[in-house]
Amino acid sequence: MTKSVYKYAAEAGLPVGVYLTAMSACLLLSLRIESLPVFMPLLALGFPFLLAYYMRRMARQEPTYSKFSALWLCGIYSVIFGTLICSLFSGIYLTVIDPGFLHSYIANALVEIESSPVAGEYAATTDMMRRALDGRMLPGGMQFVASMGWLTCFAGSMLSLVLALMLGGRRRVDEKRNVFGR
Repeated sequence: MTKSVYKYAAEAGLPVGVYLTAMSACLLLSLRIESLPVFMPLLALGFPFLLAYYMRRMARQEPTYSKFSALWLCGIYSVIFGTLICSLFSGIYLTVIDPGFLHSYIANALVEIESSPVAGEYAATTDMMRRALDGRMLPGGMQFVASMGWLTCFAGSMLSLVLALMLGGRRRVDEKRNVFGR
């Protein structure tokens, strides 16, 4: 019996969630371990390869799912399932372990910007950040997690679209070769 696209996406959701959680940890632990944010761009560059691997794996195991629509759906749901895992851990961190993270992060950013030699160029931005910080207008931990979750799902669906076009395009070229006997 064949597995559904949703089953493949659910199986891919765990490693995708662990990967997204590692990216989130690079941000959330950046105030404690200053060198950690260096890894975030590297992880971000590797994410398309991880997602493509799981999409390609599904297409190879179930050739009927090698169509664009099935590949895109698998990518979207893999990212959604992974985002749920990442959001769970990020939410726990921001509500239980370090509820003042956003305030500390913005305060630290303000200190760094204001101490830089080009601080005058960013006076309007730092003033806006200072007012948001002093007026307690920053989002709460769960508001931040929800916003990042929606952003991750949207970006993941766009990435899945591109990957489905790339992976589905290969299949069509291979089919054309087989049709003409080459």
